[in-house]
Amino acid sequence: MSKGRAEAAAGAAGILLRYLQEQNRPYSAQDVFGNLQREHGLGKAVVVKTLEQLAQQGKIKEKMYGKQKIYFADQTLWRVWGVAGS
Repeated sequence: MSKGRAEAAAGAAGILLRYLQEQNRPYSAQDVFGNLQREHGLGKAVVVKTLEQLAQQGKIKEKMYGKQKIYFADQTLWRVWGVAGS
């Protein structure tokens, strides 16, 4: 793994959480990987693993649609994060 990728992997949780909050729509892991790969240099395995960890920690939500998992920001936490503006 290159130095840039190692640094990106270390901050992947913050990058992915911020991305899902800003976009405010559901994404598959493949979609997130495709959208952030060029800008942040995250590998697909890092994206999948980090999304799983964020979902287990309760910071994002995940739903199964057939064999595919969809991830999205947990909007119930927006007041805690100060996103709702109140």
